[in-house]
Amino acid sequence: MPTKEIKKTPVKKVVKATPKKVVKTPAPKKAAPVTTPKVDTKPVVLVKYLNKNIKISPRKLTLAINQVRPLTPAVALSRLKFTNNNASRILSKAIKNVIADAKHNFNLDPETLVFDSIFAGEAQKIKRMDKSHGSRFARGLIQKRHSRLIIIVKSQN
Repeated sequence: MPTKEIKKTPVKKVVKATPKKVVKTPAPKKAAPVTTPKVDTKPVVLVKYLNKNIKISPRKLTLAINQVRPLTPAVALSRLKFTNNNASRILSKAIKNVIADAKHNFNLDPETLVFDSIFAGEAQKIKRMDKSHGSRFARGLIQKRHSRLIIIVKSQN
């Protein structure tokens, strides 16, 4: 059987061009120029004091810190002068140190300083065995606790 060839005639597609719609957008309103007042802002300088190994319990040191936290460093020194315990002596030396550091290294006025943060944390413990205590002190284990003191002050503008 002979095969018949079917001729395909090309079909012309008629595409109608659609007119483009022109959308008029309203012109943006001109806003008044915003003028910001020039403020003389100095960058905040933080002065940090860190002592990683103080031979005092962090609990004892935290009691002294809580008394001086809301005060300025200058007022805190005068308050600690009349507190008679080892934690206040250690804390007053640290505050004197951070004030001197801010004054000499960063040219900050000691009267304008405020505490940014001040806290004491746990440092190394020295553990000793003492058989004379028997079952007390966690089976004869005596822990000598040490503190880590961090004081950060900034200048109040």
